[in-house]
Amino acid sequence: MISQVIDSPVINSDVPPTDLSPVMASLDKELTYLADFTDVQAVILFRLDGKVIKSQYRSKASQNLLVVMKWVKNIISKTMEELQAGSRCIKYDKEINRKEAIPVYFYCAGKTSIVVTILTSVANTGLMEIEMSRNARRIGEIIDKKEPLGD
Repeated sequence: MISQVIDSPVINSDVPPTDLSPVMASLDKELTYLADFTDVQAVILFRLDGKVIKSQYRSKASQNLLVVMKWVKNIISKTMEELQAGSRCIKYDKEINRKEAIPVYFYCAGKTSIVVTILTSVANTGLMEIEMSRNARRIGEIIDKKEPLGD
């Protein structure tokens, strides 16, 4: 699993960036937990303005995964509007070809972020929905409080 930091985290102007490193470590722990499931291809944490905070994906990313990630970037603002209107989770099945569709889940994570999880086409979505919901809640707690959670 490779972790990629794409953009800087959401920074409160009253808090120096060095004070956010324990928060980023907690976020990394939560994203890694979810990304380590065999059914997960990628996990991306977005700010509400559409910027990526962190992402994790399999080191051998397929062309299909890259296509889905680009599609996610294109629809994130529309999905954010729906989530802000009251939805807790939105699921899309992104059709890759006529035989395969990839499940993509968007979860609110607190007041200021969205967790996007891209699963494999044969994922156990029932189990993963439980884990993704729990994970989004924990990430939201970390970001809203700007402090790491204990183990």
